Amino acid sequence: MSESTRLGRARGRMLSVAIVAAAVAAMLVLAPLASAASNPIAKGSTTLTINSGLNNKAKKAGIKITAIKPATLKGTKATFAVTGGSVEPTTGAGTVTHSGGLKITWGKKSIALKAFEINTTKKTLTATAGGKKVQIATLGGTSSARLGFGNSISAKSVKLTKAGANALNKALTPKPEKVKVKVKKNGKTVIKTKTVKTPPAFKANMVLGKSTTEVEPKTDNVLPTGTMTYAGDSGLFGKLKDVGVEIQTISPTSVNGTTYSSGISGGTISPLGTEGQVNSAGGIKLVQNIPGTTFSTTITLGSIGVDLAAKTATVEVNGESNVEVEGKKPLNVGNLGRSSIADLTITSNSPSPATRTVSISATSTIQAVAAEVLEGFVKVYEGAYALKVGDELGKIAEAEAKEGKTPKMSKAEIEAAAKKAGAEKVANDHIKAGESLGSFSFVATGE
Repeated sequence: MSESTRLGRARGRMLSVAIVAAAVAAMLVLAPLASAASNPIAKGSTTLTINSGLNNKAKKAGIKITAIKPATLKGTKATFAVTGGSVEPTTGAGTVTHSGGLKITWGKKSIALKAFEINTTKKTLTATAGGKKVQIATLGGTSSARLGFGNSISAKSVKLTKAGANALNKALTPKPEKVKVKVKKNGKTVIKTKTVKTPPAFKANMVLGKSTTEVEPKTDNVLPTGTMTYAGDSGLFGKLKDVGVEIQTISPTSVNGTTYSSGISGGTISPLGTEGQVNSAGGIKLVQNIPGTTFSTTITLGSIGVDLAAKTATVEVNGESNVEVEGKKPLNVGNLGRSSIADLTITSNSPSPATRTVSISATSTIQAVAAEVLEGFVKVYEGAYALKVGDELGKIAEAEAKEGKTPKMSKAEIEAAAKKAGAEKVANDHIKAGESLGSFSFVATGE
């Protein structure tokens, strides 16, 4: 074999391996995304309706109840803004925190009850009383109902606990007073000093009233029902086909032309469809087997999803190859986690609280790292094609040399011709960031 032939073949192999290594490096940059928390509370309110009997007794005793902003008190209805917490959507189990509070005043003494927290699992109401956290009351007759994406949670009775009664009495009960009273002693009226104690106003199990809480979550769990559709861009798919990439489906994903349909597997979604991550089952595989070589590379894009807050398309990435670089197999890296591959433009967003559904449609463009990974297929094909041309030209040169002729092409010319042929072969197939990946659409159903 002539030097020209050896050079042509070796050069082609070196080019392919180097480009595969670059594609591998790009894949490793794909950063896994953190999973989102489920069912945190975004907003809401709790109304405590104070027991009318208790309210009347308090007024007669001179006990005054006022609201601490941003809470409000109108008549016997105290309303508190919900600040956070989380609830299980189907049962209402969880915790709800609030801002504001109530100030209770008796004579010259007062106590502030703030940072109310309802625990529907333990059926308790806690608050900071005089700066200390106290379980103020228990909740009786609790029930929960769905309210759009959120919940309505009610307690028929809010009863004062022993700890709550002690905290209120300690802070509010007036100190014993010494008063002068007239008494008869031995038939005579005399004046004596007597200590008078005011009886505590609050007792354990005293019914404070009833409560109703309405909350809306930041995100609701998505049920595994319905379908996510990905319509691949025909131009992109044409480029991949040109460079020998076959697109295969992963069950249960189905395909019709360049449109892929996968069952929604779960995730979360906000009531307005502006936050959450909706994922699908199955996925696709990009498989490149270069004819005439042993090069084989597969990139798996599983569980295709949409991140509505980040406005990105995400996938579970897995890469494998039989191409060795310095004795290593860099693409056999296993599952790289959920990674972002494309930027989305939301074209349609239709939430329906009544049915707890959000309908989403979006177009997408390829992100830089994902484009580099896909371009790796193009570069590998370019190198393989250059290898083929180099081998063919090398054989011609070898045959000419055997016939005693001077080869028409030198080793440098063979190398240049092979490289040029490879570049021309893929001239229209290069993939860059910002190109269309296709479109996504789905209807997500909240739990």
